[in-house]
Amino acid sequence: MDGFDAATRVERAGTEHGLAVFDADLQPAWRVEQKLNGGYLLAVLARAAGEVAGADHPHPVTATATYTAAPDVGPARVGVQELRRGRTATQLRARLVQDGLPRAEALLTFGRLDGEVWWDDVAPPALAAEDRCVLIPATSSGRSVPLLDVVHERLDPARLGWASGRPSGHGEQRGWLRFADGRDPDPLALLLLVDALPPATFDLGLGGWVPTLSLTVHVRALPAPGPVRARMRARLVAGDRVDEVCDLWDDAGRLVATGHQLAGLRVPPGAQPPPRA
Repeated sequence: MDGFDAATRVERAGTEHGLAVFDADLQPAWRVEQKLNGGYLLAVLARAAGEVAGADHPHPVTATATYTAAPDVGPARVGVQELRRGRTATQLRARLVQDGLPRAEALLTFGRLDGEVWWDDVAPPALAAEDRCVLIPATSSGRSVPLLDVVHERLDPARLGWASGRPSGHGEQRGWLRFADGRDPDPLALLLLVDALPPATFDLGLGGWVPTLSLTVHVRALPAPGPVRARMRARLVAGDRVDEVCDLWDDAGRLVATGHQLAGLRVPPGAQPPPRA
């Protein structure tokens, strides 16, 4: 089973129409059911963009992806355009193409993550110790999520009532994330991990497929080795869409990334939000 670095590997294939072109091989382990995870696809785009940004600006600082069509497992091509190179940042555009069709496109800014925190108003959530949280299996009730074989997710029991039909009504998932092979997190991995938790809408009693339409990630710091603490919240469910925010803290307790996601969601007719437990 390929690890994260192998699964996001890209190889330079030349230049076409002024774009740096890279070959990628999308791997099946990074799926949610039959669809490749949106954070994984963003990480592939960022891997290629980072090759163009180079050593002066080695870290993804912010990235916004739009998903136009779900790609299949297998070969794909990434084209990267450098939009601007400055003293502290390089801006780029990256597009994932498969079978001649665009599947995802991202605008990315690369720079260097350093400096101390001057002010922080995003407190980590109260969370049970990692060994007291529940490891989510890759296969349960006939549903297969291969991603959970490569990213171990231990969810806080206080927000796990939805798994037994008792959602808390807070619209929140929280828990610990780490790669199954022991790989420590880095800025590229954070692009995946902000999209790794189950949808926060499960905690509102709304199951089913929640396809990502747009995902923006702000990477704030180089994460310390060890597990990542994660909290995803549904902020608004309306018009068959949901706004979700996912914050990540490293093992030293620092906020290292925030993801803002707009996803599709079909609310059953007549459904009512559950009361908060």
